[in-house]
Amino acid sequence: MWIYVSESDVLTRLSGPEAAAMKTAALQTGQANPLPEVITQVVREVRGYVKACARNTLGDGETIPDEILGAAINRIRYDLATRLPVPSLLTEARLEANRAAIALLRDVAACRFTLEQPATASAEISAATSAQVVTKTTRIATRAKLSGL
Repeated sequence: MWIYVSESDVLTRLSGPEAAAMKTAALQTGQANPLPEVITQVVREVRGYVKACARNTLGDGETIPDEILGAAINRIRYDLATRLPVPSLLTEARLEANRAAIALLRDVAACRFTLEQPATASAEISAATSAQVVTKTTRIATRAKLSGL
């Protein structure tokens, strides 16, 4: 099933004080809660990994396959934590979760992780890969033909 990533999905993986800090700390005057923008950026990143595998079809809208929701949330959590000057938010467990999320997304891109295909395909145009066919030609000038010149 293809789903939208919501703010509440992300907040299930953060404690209350962390969620409050990540949404309100280190903001400039007039700057809004960064969580919706980070969600959008990571969803587009995840969709890029999905689109990299020729067997996959993108779902409609800004949706992702539910099989990789955990990886998306780990990427969102990491991106939110790195915007704050608080090193304690980036524990070794969270760093490892981010590395594992990227590894899973790379497997998706390499077609090593099978995803459920969407019921409604996206109208988004993706860049098609192209291949140039090269043929081998017979050499006219060879070492034997040119000997003695």
